[in-house]
Amino acid sequence: MSEAKPESSTPDYPEQFAGIRNKIERRLTEIAPSVSGTAPRLKRSIRYSLLDGGKRLRPLITVLTTEALGGRAADAIDAACAIEMVHSASLVIDDLPCMDDATQRRGKPANHIAHGEDIAILGAISLISDAFGLIARDRHLPPDVKADLVSSLSKAIGVDGLCAGQERDLRDITEHSDAESLAQLQYQKTGALFVACLEAGARIAGLPQDSLAPLQAFGTHMGLAFQILDDLLDAVGQSAATGKDHRADLGKQTYAAIMSLDEAEAQASRELSCALEALEPAGINQAPFAAFLNLVLAAYQVQVDFGQVRQARARV
Repeated sequence: MSEAKPESSTPDYPEQFAGIRNKIERRLTEIAPSVSGTAPRLKRSIRYSLLDGGKRLRPLITVLTTEALGGRAADAIDAACAIEMVHSASLVIDDLPCMDDATQRRGKPANHIAHGEDIAILGAISLISDAFGLIARDRHLPPDVKADLVSSLSKAIGVDGLCAGQERDLRDITEHSDAESLAQLQYQKTGALFVACLEAGARIAGLPQDSLAPLQAFGTHMGLAFQILDDLLDAVGQSAATGKDHRADLGKQTYAAIMSLDEAEAQASRELSCALEALEPAGINQAPFAAFLNLVLAAYQVQVDFGQVRQARARV
């Protein structure tokens, strides 16, 4: 798969990305509850999932968008952390026995295995609740922006977002699926929260609501590309690199199920290109966004088990 290309050559962004991630990690450590006092089991569960690393792609693109549009990173840190808290909660819920029944996440036992199903559920609820509280208390943002962020994040979670996507992922199991219905499902599972990231970054930078369409389209295409690659990693990823269960999507509607490996990778490449093209009407500098897409692509490539890839291609 080729790298995403902006209209001009992409600057070297690793140092900027590392700086943003360091700020996010420091703030998440400050936000995470201390295990002292009441409910120590619940607090350990929260810290277990929130502070165990991960790529931090969602908070990264949130802050990156703010900076790319002329805003200050400091103004976006808490909103970015709130989105990461929601993402962490969603992973805890996804892994539960009544959901995907996963045994590991990010290279260690899933939260419900380490802390019990009851504590894991309460921890996920606490993370989502605290995420909204963090936005509400953010002193960097004016009230109208905070209200927009709360509305956007709520939409990304509910019946048009994460919850709907998970419900369909669990129950819409059919022998035949088309790319259009699958794209809608994957938007709800993955794209909706990425769109919330772009919306948050843009609003914090000062863009009005009626100017968000190009960024929303970027988030939609990026989220779909990300999910296609994630589907492929379930089939051909290295367990040591992905840190989670493999072959967990058997019987589900995924791109790895309805397309060959080559077709799915080609579709992901098209979505990455469409993401950048979506920014053109607004005249937004594509370079930082292209650099982010290349980061997503590189993360996929280092996790692929090429032995599995050869076997998959041999079966076609």
